[in-house]
Amino acid sequence: MVSRAFVVANLRHQAKKFLAIGWMGCLLGWLLYLGSPTPLVQAQTTPVIYSRGLQRQLNYAIAQQDWSRALRVVEALQEMQPPQSPYLQELQPYHSLVEQLTRSPSPSPTPAEEAGSPPPSLSPSPPPPNPPLPILEKPFAGDYPVTNLFDHDRPNQSGNGELLTVKGEGLSVGQPCALSDGHAGYDWQIPVGIPILAAAAGRVTFAQTEPPHFCPALGQEVAGLRVEILHWFTGSEGEERLSTLYAHLSQIQVRPDQRVVAGQIIGLAGNSGCSTGSHLHFEVRRWTHTHRQSPTPVDPYGWWSGDLDPWLLDPQGAESLPLWKAGQAPSLSGCL
Repeated sequence: MVSRAFVVANLRHQAKKFLAIGWMGCLLGWLLYLGSPTPLVQAQTTPVIYSRGLQRQLNYAIAQQDWSRALRVVEALQEMQPPQSPYLQELQPYHSLVEQLTRSPSPSPTPAEEAGSPPPSLSPSPPPPNPPLPILEKPFAGDYPVTNLFDHDRPNQSGNGELLTVKGEGLSVGQPCALSDGHAGYDWQIPVGIPILAAAAGRVTFAQTEPPHFCPALGQEVAGLRVEILHWFTGSEGEERLSTLYAHLSQIQVRPDQRVVAGQIIGLAGNSGCSTGSHLHFEVRRWTHTHRQSPTPVDPYGWWSGDLDPWLLDPQGAESLPLWKAGQAPSLSGCL
């Protein structure tokens, strides 16, 4: 019987090479250490889908020997593949291996473990699976009440009548802090005329009246004033791009293609568009490391629950990382 110390030590050794050689090759290597009777398949070195978030979650789950968590990530990867994708067939053996581990008993402990002595080869526990990426500053001065939160259960897609908060708690739509299903950003109740600030340096990509659209809350077509800014920078995983969106403005003070710096006034808060009271709708979209390789809304506060983020597991989703600089995150007091 392979000892638990041997298994965990090798898991963590392989985890260091995780992002460099691709998740499939690493996963196969990890699982083969456990002596699974499942027939061997050829290791792959190319990721099935370019998702650093899913790679990170799989790495974390296997390093913790949390096979149920690992199984959910592999199943999410399967769901993301097109029906005719050759990767579906390649993923099935990995699914079988992890599924077997969720049912198998833990390997027998070594005498040293039974005596309470930790194996000398074990390293500290892995870091949290969603590391901070502090780039954003507060988009307004002062403090204002938050009235609507980001929905981690399919933002931009209403339908289930519930808003899932950053803490993984479900709120019924219509109650305070959960005013709309599928909400893709955060709303703060800010009076008309208060300056709205660029959350980071970047280039203005949109600064005008948005296209007309039907507003269920008002029962009519509306078109509000909106600004969008594209930001790019180099993070620990290479080039990152994201955009910030500022909606329901009463006035716009920038123009398309203009370069702005963090803290620069880009407009004034208002009540334009699909709005029933003066507020700022603030939204962040990741352009890199998303499942569908296109701009995807994410939560700038990250994901605070110990469970997996449903939006990360969704084929249309992306990983939400904590994006606020120290001391810059607007308060969510009153809602969380």
